[in-house]
Amino acid sequence: FAEEGNGITGRNYLTGLLWALEGLAWDEQYLVRVCIVLGELANHDPGGKWANRPANSLVTILLPWRPQTLATFDKRKVAVETLLNEWPDIAWKLIIQLLPGKTQTTSPSHRPEWRKVIPNDWNESEINKDYWREVSFYADLAVNVASYDTIRLSELIDHFNNLPKSAFDQLLDVLASPKIAEFSDGQRFQLWDHLTKFTNMHRRYAKAKWALSDELVTRIESVSVKLAPTDPFYLYQHLFDYLDSDGHHNDERIINNARRRKAISEILKHNDIKGLKKFAEVVVEPFLVGQTLGIIADKVIEQALLPACLGTQNDKHKALIRGYIRSRYQIAGWNWCDDINKSGWIPWKIGFFLSCLPFTKEVWDRASRWLEENEKEYWCQAYANPYETDDDFTVAIEKLIEYGRPHSAIKCLYGIHHDKKPISFSQCIRALLASISSNEPTYTRENYYIVELIKYLQEIDSVAQEDLQKVEWGYLPLLTSHWDASPKHLETRLSSDPEFFCEVIQLIYRSDKEDQPTKELSEESRAKATNAYRLLMEWKRPPGTQDDGTFSAEHFNHWLRSVKALCTESGHLKIALQTIGDVLIHAPADQDGLWIHRSVASAMNDRDAEDMRKGFQIATYSARGAHWVDPTGKPEKKLAKDYRQKAEAVENAGFHRFAITLRGLADGYEREAETIIIEEKREEME
Repeated sequence: FAEEGNGITGRNYLTGLLWALEGLAWDEQYLVRVCIVLGELANHDPGGKWANRPANSLVTILLPWRPQTLATFDKRKVAVETLLNEWPDIAWKLIIQLLPGKTQTTSPSHRPEWRKVIPNDWNESEINKDYWREVSFYADLAVNVASYDTIRLSELIDHFNNLPKSAFDQLLDVLASPKIAEFSDGQRFQLWDHLTKFTNMHRRYAKAKWALSDELVTRIESVSVKLAPTDPFYLYQHLFDYLDSDGHHNDERIINNARRRKAISEILKHNDIKGLKKFAEVVVEPFLVGQTLGIIADKVIEQALLPACLGTQNDKHKALIRGYIRSRYQIAGWNWCDDINKSGWIPWKIGFFLSCLPFTKEVWDRASRWLEENEKEYWCQAYANPYETDDDFTVAIEKLIEYGRPHSAIKCLYGIHHDKKPISFSQCIRALLASISSNEPTYTRENYYIVELIKYLQEIDSVAQEDLQKVEWGYLPLLTSHWDASPKHLETRLSSDPEFFCEVIQLIYRSDKEDQPTKELSEESRAKATNAYRLLMEWKRPPGTQDDGTFSAEHFNHWLRSVKALCTESGHLKIALQTIGDVLIHAPADQDGLWIHRSVASAMNDRDAEDMRKGFQIATYSARGAHWVDPTGKPEKKLAKDYRQKAEAVENAGFHRFAITLRGLADGYEREAETIIIEEKREEME
């Protein structure tokens, strides 16, 4: 397992073994032993990215609606029961996967080729004839195995709607049993919590096809009520989860807000503020706890929270106090904020307090007045939300850039741009450049915002080309077809500035001159080389292309002569010509009707342009990309025909060397078509 690795080039060395075991599992006499071996392998499996895993092989072999074994249903039962004795935890996970509706997709397992276990006349449609008997067995077995284990029972509760009637009734009987009633509040809470979430979901989506009937949900709720904890600490946790409690209708939200107020009041009756903090630690949305507390709080609670909780490093407590401050502000406004005695507060706590308020000019002004020279304490913590106000964001964006928050500045700039309002180009450029090396957490960086701002700046003529090129260089990994973006200005410079093209080539490749010593690259040099390589790989604007889309033979020839001279001197001519050949596959047609511009064809036809022709050939073949393979080879035959016609055209135009390259492409596609046809015939024979 350790040899699998985590990278995209990792390999799973167990694949062959798993296939062999899957092949043996088709034979009834080996099924039990195969399952035990797979169970032990699964027990040792640390997990990984590969889908071929021992546990998955077990599911594939025994899946009721498509078992990959000829063993009888009785023998499959024996295999699962034996696995349950040998490896109970693995068997439990398997049984859950075999429940109806749990595993909805599968692939055929490896079949034996030399051991003739599978009869020639075997009909796969008969393989799942025992389906309902089998799933009923696994469901009943799951209930029996779960017994009174709260963890396993909780997992089964989540699959209530997939259980056949027998198992459904058995599970309800277990949950309603006196033994469960004797469990502690904490144990019963776990079961009740799962039951409550399950029934809430089926009530909310009662019209969905997968939802249980009202009668069945009512039966589950009748058991759930008996398991409800008496301690408010457990009883009300589910109310503080947006997904679990708040529906789509305003009436439902109003009802739940009232329930939350009642819940917080009861918790405070049974506990002090420390107990409420513990409650906030276990709920999904502690912000809701603080928000509700802000509605019912009194001076005693406020004095217990402020300023003590402002310095907390506990994320749950932070969310609690944020919800409280925002709630008090919404109810009492700026009078409440201004009247709080902050004389003993350290600047960091004042900054945190302000960061809990809406991101508006009123807050920014108070940050300046309250903190003065310590204003940084607010801007380093502020949650920049550009959609909370219509105020002018110029000052706020400037402060965010100044205090090391360029990711947040970009968020604001994008918000303004999204609202069709003008943005400062210089601010945008500075924020983008600062973001490249920002120390902010990576999760605060929104690549979509960055790309959209760059695309916007690329269309503005007044933005300095040099600045845009710096931005494009810094974000080359994002400026790809995936984001519907490209480094337009860098591509233009590559196509118009031969010195820049040669500089990029030299960043990536070593000189072939013998007198140039080999030296170890620094991390910075490696990063530049990687970026330069990305730029050339995305380059699709041939030299000679003008801003209006026309093609200038004069500019192309001048650019090419300059590159040849510069790269001959530096020792990079060979790779430079090959790279030029790559981009020339995008060259336009000639005005006289030839499929490629004559100046380009002439350059490709030069006696010393073999490397350029090689680059053109490789790039043309690679440009096809991933494609579906037609077993008839028709697409390849058509490509071969097209390139023969292109070769004939350029040869008739006087470019015979270039024609040889094109005929080589045609020959390659013809060979590929022949290979596809032969492989298809071989597979049909097998």
